[in-house]
Amino acid sequence: MKAMKLTGIRQMEMMEVPAPSILNDRDVLIKMKTLGVCGSDIHYYVSGKIGSQVVEYPFTVGHEGSGQVEAVGKGVSLVKPGDRIA
Repeated sequence: MKAMKLTGIRQMEMMEVPAPSILNDRDVLIKMKTLGVCGSDIHYYVSGKIGSQVVEYPFTVGHEGSGQVEAVGKGVSLVKPGDRIA
């Protein structure tokens, strides 16, 4: 699968990364449909840090998303495959 990675200050690349999988009983695998850019992402892009938190490259940006549940671990009961989630 592909992920947009911050590779340096004001530098980004689309990279091939391993697809995630269910590893633990409480894991939920979500197929992302939308993703927002957060203020922290802009700080990371412009300066490589926000406050004392410094980016380690390559860094996957974007954490405000929504999608659809693809798979769940054995211990998950509140969501099921096909559910929309944000």
